[in-house]
Amino acid sequence: MNFDEAVGRLFLIGIPGPEIDSETERTLREVKPGAVILFSKNIVDAVQVRALVDDIQRVLGYKPAIAIDQEGGIVSRLRDGFSVSPGAMAIAATGTTENSFVVGRILAREMNAIGVNWNLAPVVDINCNPKNPGIGVRSFGDSPDQVIAYARAFVEGMKSERVMSCLKHFPGKGRVDVDAHLDLPILDIPQSLLYEYELRPFKEIQADSMMPSHIYMPQLQASRVPASMSREILTDLARNVLNYRGVLVADDLGMGGVSNYFTPEEAAIQGLRNGMDYLTYCHDPVVQRRVKKILIREIEKSPELEKRFQESLQRVEKFRVEATSADRFSIEEIASQESLNAMQEISDRSITAILEDSSLLPLPIESVSGIFSVRLSRLVQVEDGPQKGVPTVAREIAQMADCPIIDFSPNITVEEADRLAANSPGKGVRLVFTENAHLHEGQRKLLLKLSQRTGRTLVIALRNPYDAFLEGVKNCIISYGYEAVSQRSLKKILDGTIKAQGKLPIKIPQEV
Repeated sequence: MNFDEAVGRLFLIGIPGPEIDSETERTLREVKPGAVILFSKNIVDAVQVRALVDDIQRVLGYKPAIAIDQEGGIVSRLRDGFSVSPGAMAIAATGTTENSFVVGRILAREMNAIGVNWNLAPVVDINCNPKNPGIGVRSFGDSPDQVIAYARAFVEGMKSERVMSCLKHFPGKGRVDVDAHLDLPILDIPQSLLYEYELRPFKEIQADSMMPSHIYMPQLQASRVPASMSREILTDLARNVLNYRGVLVADDLGMGGVSNYFTPEEAAIQGLRNGMDYLTYCHDPVVQRRVKKILIREIEKSPELEKRFQESLQRVEKFRVEATSADRFSIEEIASQESLNAMQEISDRSITAILEDSSLLPLPIESVSGIFSVRLSRLVQVEDGPQKGVPTVAREIAQMADCPIIDFSPNITVEEADRLAANSPGKGVRLVFTENAHLHEGQRKLLLKLSQRTGRTLVIALRNPYDAFLEGVKNCIISYGYEAVSQRSLKKILDGTIKAQGKLPIKIPQEV
């Protein structure tokens, strides 16, 4: 391996589409990445992904680590034709860590079959802030012990099928209220609290890699830079305090938490200099090629950077060799009836009901007088047309009740919420499907105003459970996500096929 090839091994890059075109081939040959990450845009079906992975290896002439974000729930890149699991918080709502092991094992077996050997999961952020916009149901809960127990089982499940794991997002961003995709979150808490909460999963779970995120911690850092570029976090905290010896892989260095303040080149140089191993550039091939060239030049000029480069090269090569050493399973392993049944059973056990009026389940269809539904922010398992984004389960209930759906934006205005509520039926059962209403003033207002009407209101919280504790909400069913598997479970609960067994995996918040 020459110097140019060696520097490339530190790169984790994304590619534009589902096949290798001339531009992608050029980027792969120039960057020579040690790892490639796949997104939904790269995925058509299992046969295509397996062929894509083979093509990547053919172009490179070696096996890179193939990464993906397959957390389950709302962050599932492999959907159609695969076994899709409910998300982390839904799994925790089942009350048994065995389900987390089963999910990790099934997901890993199917990833292995298509040549994906590195799952950038699980999320081990402790979601102790209901207003966190980026984590929420991706977390196993708001308790360190619970997050550790379920995440450890998930990691063990993946390990049983030879897929590498990644704990994210170091040093923990469950407490913040800014999404790092957009800007730099600040976590300003005492070190004692950090060690008591955020750092425990990273210290107590044995995983193959950790993902430092773009977050600023003024109590640990001398200057306002993302943790992904900070010596205090990457070296002092991760290596020296926690004694972590695995691979550190950057969250996408094109996110707003970095790109609002630093160039891609600055992010790579400072990240490597201060302790990062894999440098992640997910989307722009021009940036990927340019950063590689600049990094080579900087390493050649700096003995200090050369030393750091050699340390990271040793780690990423050891990781890559291990990740690519497992034999692949047959593609016939994917979406077996046994796996699909297991995922559905886990989902069925996750649905949680918080009711003052138990007569609302099963749903008295003949009493349904109005159905209100949010248009989902992520267009999965929904239909196009005039009500694009309305979940399938809402459409099915509307058909059963012979009742029209009033759909609204997640960002519905307070004025529009007032109007919808004023025109709603003043009798019977009103069904309201929400997505993170607790983060949107208009949705909050709609729930409050509907609760003040005569008749009864049943809220279906399709994402975070905090909607159940908003002012005016007395009856709520929580699904922790809206993948097809979760929507099928909701339908069973509403029509009385099964009973809600889920246990709330968070403490009841004092304020939402």
